Amino acid sequence: MKIIISLILVLISFKNTQFTENKSNSDPEKALASFQILDGFQIELVASEPLIRDPVAMEIDEDGNWYVAEMPGYPLDLSKTGNIKKLKDTNGDGLPDKSIVFASGLTLPMGIMKWKKGILVADSPNIWYLEDTDGDEVADKKEVMLTGFSLSNPQHNMNTPKFGVDNWIYLGHSGAINSFAYEKVFADKGSEIRFPNNPNTPKLSKNNDGKNVRFKPLTYELESLSGETQFGHTTDAWGHRFYTDNANHLFHEVMDARYIAQNPNLAIADAMQKIPDHGDACEVFPTTENPNHQLLTDVGIVTSSCGITYYDGGAFGENFENVTFVGEPVHNLVHADKIEQNGATFTGKRLIEKSEFLSSKDPWFRPVNFYVGPDGALYLIDYYRQIIEHPEWMSDEINNSGALYNGTEKGRIYRISKKGSGKMDWFGKTNISKKNPSELTEILKSTNGWDRRTAQRLIFQNNDPSVTGNLIKILAENNPKAKIPALWLLNDWQKITPDLLTNLLKDVNPGVRENALQVADRLINLPQFNGNLKLKNQINQMLDDKDPRVRFQLLCSSAFFNDFTEPNFKSAILTKNISDPWFGLAAISSSYKTEYLLLDQFTNPAISQKNTKPNIFISQLSATSAKSGDRKLFEKALLSNEPWESAVYTGMAELWDNSKAKFQLTEIEKTTLIKKFVKTKDIILQKSIVDLLATTGLPQDQIELDNVLKLLNKNNIIDNNLNTLKLLSLSSNEKYAQKITTLLLNNKEKSLQMAAYNALPKKIENSKIAKINKNYKNISPFSKKLWVTYLTERYDRVNILLTEIQSGNISQNDLEWHQKVGLMNYYDNRIRLRARKILSINEDRKAVLQQYLMATEMKGNAEIGQKIFEESCATCHKIKGVGVDFGPDLSTLKSRNIHSIITEIINPNNSIADKYGSWDIELKNGNKISGIITAENNNSIFIKTMGGKVQSINVSEVKSKEIAKLSAMPNGLENAINVQQTADLVAFIKNI
Repeated sequence: MKIIISLILVLISFKNTQFTENKSNSDPEKALASFQILDGFQIELVASEPLIRDPVAMEIDEDGNWYVAEMPGYPLDLSKTGNIKKLKDTNGDGLPDKSIVFASGLTLPMGIMKWKKGILVADSPNIWYLEDTDGDEVADKKEVMLTGFSLSNPQHNMNTPKFGVDNWIYLGHSGAINSFAYEKVFADKGSEIRFPNNPNTPKLSKNNDGKNVRFKPLTYELESLSGETQFGHTTDAWGHRFYTDNANHLFHEVMDARYIAQNPNLAIADAMQKIPDHGDACEVFPTTENPNHQLLTDVGIVTSSCGITYYDGGAFGENFENVTFVGEPVHNLVHADKIEQNGATFTGKRLIEKSEFLSSKDPWFRPVNFYVGPDGALYLIDYYRQIIEHPEWMSDEINNSGALYNGTEKGRIYRISKKGSGKMDWFGKTNISKKNPSELTEILKSTNGWDRRTAQRLIFQNNDPSVTGNLIKILAENNPKAKIPALWLLNDWQKITPDLLTNLLKDVNPGVRENALQVADRLINLPQFNGNLKLKNQINQMLDDKDPRVRFQLLCSSAFFNDFTEPNFKSAILTKNISDPWFGLAAISSSYKTEYLLLDQFTNPAISQKNTKPNIFISQLSATSAKSGDRKLFEKALLSNEPWESAVYTGMAELWDNSKAKFQLTEIEKTTLIKKFVKTKDIILQKSIVDLLATTGLPQDQIELDNVLKLLNKNNIIDNNLNTLKLLSLSSNEKYAQKITTLLLNNKEKSLQMAAYNALPKKIENSKIAKINKNYKNISPFSKKLWVTYLTERYDRVNILLTEIQSGNISQNDLEWHQKVGLMNYYDNRIRLRARKILSINEDRKAVLQQYLMATEMKGNAEIGQKIFEESCATCHKIKGVGVDFGPDLSTLKSRNIHSIITEIINPNNSIADKYGSWDIELKNGNKISGIITAENNNSIFIKTMGGKVQSINVSEVKSKEIAKLSAMPNGLENAINVQQTADLVAFIKNI
């Protein structure tokens, strides 16, 4: 389960050093009185201790056999205490009264799924197949079906196998993390994902780079998905995939990996969209009495979302047709969202305002997962522990309290149904396995997703094409949810015909049309389909499909259509959907080596002048085209004088910033760009030209720069001056460098000083740096600040700066706190150690902490604290929109424990939170970049550097990539703020 938190100030989670014992509802029946549930619903206990303990997942098979996965080992015990229990009803009352250990010896089992005569179990590093072959209800067959997944912190382990609408088995997955406090326990970062018993089958990269995985055991197919999730994943009836991740409780995987892969030059940072309209870390409404929040987060926001489940039971009424549930175990509640379509993706709206679907007064209630049963009821899995968080992010006091496993002998499963619903009556009675093939196809028409999914799995496993006629008949009926499994079963059996596909592409239901397009792009280039005029005409007619998801799918699928459709159909769709960035990405992904053909529709002044959205698309298109080595877009831009021109240069510059250019600009082209710069007054165009020339270099003949220099005397517009100075800074000519440094050191106008600083050449000879340093004490305070910043920005200047500080020529006080952070946490160990020595960091953290804990007794001034935040924290963090988006937003921290906040400020390396670890990347060209990796795929790495800028790096350009062993904020903030200022800072945070 994923219970990892936002950080405060220091890219880390904060620990509560206090621990209060609170009592559980030892009697499971009495726990029912603690619940508050949405009107019209009822909750009942259907399984509990001693039958089960520490439940995290369940499965009900075609005969009503009930399996439960138990994970007592969480969070630290890898001694293989995990079990799969099989529940039994021996007295016929419909409820379990006996449990059998079907399988034991599992490490951290995190999901089960019925498969063939046994079950699949997700237990990193493996997917196990377990089967009882001798009828004693204990698994005696245990085989590794799939392996290679990481066994790092359990909150990141592979989990939740589910049978999909397209007959693939889907796995939830998230990237392995470095467990700094428990690395010896969780050191396994995975290997190639593979079928170990069949070495000639497909393999995925090490731990699949943290992406979700799908596979087909019968045919040994194995693929990566484009998104990732933590604990849990789900789909609607049409196969749209939704994920969850702690504070970000609802994602949609918008673009499938198979479409993105069609254009290897497309740089896409993330194929997922956060969809809640109520935001990340949204407010929740717990009813817990005497909560003991060991988890390091603010009270009242979602922080531990898990077990996301799309309700498809058909028993809750029309208002629950498109509803997702997520568990929020930290706040002892269940949150629900209504899913609504929004262009190519969706929006999640609160099902209930100012309340939750379900909450409990009991602080030990830990809803971690859900299951929609044969009766359409929602089964809620309650892990029931006193402490749910991982000790990686808690204090030693709590970890050593002896309470870490309190509740490990307990666990409950509840059944949620509409009021007035009958009792649970499916236990051991479903008997779907006894249905003949024809009867199974009838079950596909059920309103309950459990029925449809179970019948589809059985039909697929049986591989009996004798039901082909039944499935084709379903495609002609008016039951869209039944058509989806029928379509994919027929596709797997190669029974789809052009006529069937043509009819499905004009189905009244958009979900059916969307799935039909996905099948079409798999079949379209087969001879019997490619030559079919009716099919071709139907696809062409879908250009104006009234549903945006269908139009988006058409763009994605077109990557496989070749010449099957009209040549301008992509542009036709884009023109009508240009405000949705996903349409642009889909069009580019499907236009490998023909990207330039998309440009004509968006270089029309009537379009580009009225709407800036095309420029975003054009930048993406330009970057992709340039990455492929295609010059056509650039050459067209160079000959134009239209508003979209700057977007082309911007896209190229962003791509080439950390990537090797696939083609070079000629001397004439570079000179032409400079002439355009001089001629235009368009600040955006000027900036795009400078950015591009910064990556490609200036022409050898730089006479045109004299005309650029004259611009400094012609205007007083700050941005124009900035662009002008930046362009001059690209030259190695001494007269331009002299002009820039003169403006920096001697000019009294701050805007020109700032522009000059931003335009300082990347490399200045050491003798000239020494000359400026000699005169350092005579320049203005603002210029000092800018010069110090310049010295901190490059490896070859940092030692010069440290020498000047050591000699006393440059004062430590002239460095801002974030600059000290950068020096004391430098990727080069020699500089890091030297900086910590020179900057006088007191490494006796206990002594420093004792001094600063006095702030807990002081009254802080929030107004002063705001100024301290802006001076010392805003360079890495935001509060209510103020600051830099590098570390977490601090707006949600007002209820954090003061003692723990101060502890982690003074000693930040106690823990480094998930996804905020700092990485050191060395490129093959010698450049080095440090920051937080925000996304990664086979083509690109996206890294956020201090200051909040996200850079795209080609994987092929990376020489090495290592995670830093220290927090991005080192010890030593006490050198920037005193005890009283610490109290002021905390007062500001707690009063926002």
